[in-house]
Amino acid sequence: MLSLQPPTSGSHTSMAFSLPANAPGALVKPLQILAERNINMSRIESRPTKRSLGEYLFFIDIEGGLQSAIIQSALAELKNCTETLKILGSYTVLLIEQV
Repeated sequence: MLSLQPPTSGSHTSMAFSLPANAPGALVKPLQILAERNINMSRIESRPTKRSLGEYLFFIDIEGGLQSAIIQSALAELKNCTETLKILGSYTVLLIEQV
């Protein structure tokens, strides 16, 4: 479902961000913020921004909903070390057993 406001309840959260500089190790700081809070990533993907060579947009899925105080703390700190940060929303992952 699409909405102007990202959903806040769920077991996973998706976000996208870009970094202020194309430098070795620039991705370490955002990932360290998650690691320090013991937030597990279930997916990370990068796509070129097409603005400049070597500039990327990172898509990350983390385990935890936007209602969590730990997730809110991490997002507040991520805003300080990313150029852009877009929260795509939270959702629940349903596991389907195969027979």
